[in-house]
Amino acid sequence: MKVEITDVSSTRKEMKVIVPKEEVNSVTDDIYRDVSQKVTIKGFRKGKAPRNVVKMFYADYIQGELSKKLVNDKFEQAIRDNKLFVVSMPEINNDLPKEDEDFTFTAQFDIKPDIVLDKYTGFELNKMKVNVEDENINDVLHRLQETYATINEIDDPEYKVVQGDYAIVDVVCEETPELNRERMTVEARGRSALPGLDEAVMEMSVGKKKELDIEFPDDHFMEDMRGKSAHISFTVSSIKHRELPELDDEFAKKARQGVEGMDELKKIILEDLTERIEADSRTTLERQIQDKLIEANPFDVPESLVRLQAGMMIQGISQRLTAQGVKLDDLYPDAEAFQNETMESAEKLTRSALIIEAVAKKHEIISTDEDITKEIDKLAQRYNMPSDVVRKGMEEKGSIDEMKFGIVEKKVFDYIIENSEVKDVDKLEEESDDASADSSGADE
Repeated sequence: MKVEITDVSSTRKEMKVIVPKEEVNSVTDDIYRDVSQKVTIKGFRKGKAPRNVVKMFYADYIQGELSKKLVNDKFEQAIRDNKLFVVSMPEINNDLPKEDEDFTFTAQFDIKPDIVLDKYTGFELNKMKVNVEDENINDVLHRLQETYATINEIDDPEYKVVQGDYAIVDVVCEETPELNRERMTVEARGRSALPGLDEAVMEMSVGKKKELDIEFPDDHFMEDMRGKSAHISFTVSSIKHRELPELDDEFAKKARQGVEGMDELKKIILEDLTERIEADSRTTLERQIQDKLIEANPFDVPESLVRLQAGMMIQGISQRLTAQGVKLDDLYPDAEAFQNETMESAEKLTRSALIIEAVAKKHEIISTDEDITKEIDKLAQRYNMPSDVVRKGMEEKGSIDEMKFGIVEKKVFDYIIENSEVKDVDKLEEESDDASADSSGADE
């Protein structure tokens, strides 16, 4: 077999394969032998029909099998012999094979890029300081208080709404009846379906009535009211007061299983916050490294490889949404447009993974059996499951290889951090977030 390989681009090859007639005849004989053993031809026992008779009945099938077998087998052999890492389906072009003649076919395909590392250490990196203040701990305690708060109906007619109370209101809008509501719940200085109503209920008592001009923002969840204004009148029909529990040892025992008192609860909260901030700090540091690696090491990436990564990302998103009872099609009805939007992040992820792989190869950074066992034990502890059950589940899903890459990736990041200049900073520059909080209210 003769193989000629030419470059179409830095990541795309064209291969010309010439199969000598002796190999063509040998494969042809095998196919004839296999067909004659399986088919029944009238007048002949199985396997005893002459070749010309078999050919008369099954010529098209035999030629199709011959073409398929020659192309598939010889292409795979040529790939192995030339140590090519193919990342796309080959585009095959060939004539029909004939006995006693050489068979030639060509194949075009994308290959994994050969990464030449220009720079992967000596970066200037910023790392967010891990610093937990008392106010951070108090914020967590307050959220725990809200979780265990009791909601009590107010009987006192003189009671006035304070922040955090739930005011039950009846809304009337003569010019826009669609805004009329009965017994709508409004969290004072918290949440309301109608902008400004959460502030307007402050200091009101049951039975009190008030008028309010409302300006709807352009991004309001009520699409028909975006950018419009309305005049409403509303009456407080009832008030519910949210009473927070005392921050004492009994509360600590209730808030966290196994905790004996408030001091121990605060210590655990400190540990949890520190761990979370350390994880966030590490994540932002790794993102910096990824950006710098991509900028410092330019190379061509085949679109087929990026599209494969985008497809895997979309599949992952779809699975997570399905687990939440949401269909991907409902959020992104245009599948092609969604995939194109995913391509940019997929390309970044692909480039980063290839560079990390190249660094790992250069410095012989690997994941050991001990590393994998430790990671599985961590997962088992997190989900309160036996380690062998977790391992078996990952093996069945084919997730071990993904875990191996994650381990290698972390080791590569560690190596780059150790060989770069890392500056601790109080705050990192963040990308602007235009996403507005959900301000929708709920009818009681």
